[in-house]
Amino acid sequence: MTGEVCDYHAATYNVIIERLTNVSPSVITQFSSKFPIVFTTVAGVGDQARAFSVSLGDGKDNEGVVATKGTTLVAIIATATPSSLAQIEAMVNQLL
Repeated sequence: MTGEVCDYHAATYNVIIERLTNVSPSVITQFSSKFPIVFTTVAGVGDQARAFSVSLGDGKDNEGVVATKGTTLVAIIATATPSSLAQIEAMVNQLL
């Protein structure tokens, strides 16, 4: 397994991007089990994808997507960013 992790932390928001290669697609369960709410299944992103979105109040959200394609897994968690869940899904798809 090989992995890359990027954590961008600003004063008002946080983004974590993880990309793992040479992993079993079943690893998606470990990632989605840590979501703060029950995930939804996402169509059109990799071979399988799961997402969540929860309001933090004041128009801010905590959103995340994890997906696999073959033996690659990408997870992005974005807290209080201006990004939409659809934008996060698109980025995950690009990184797969």
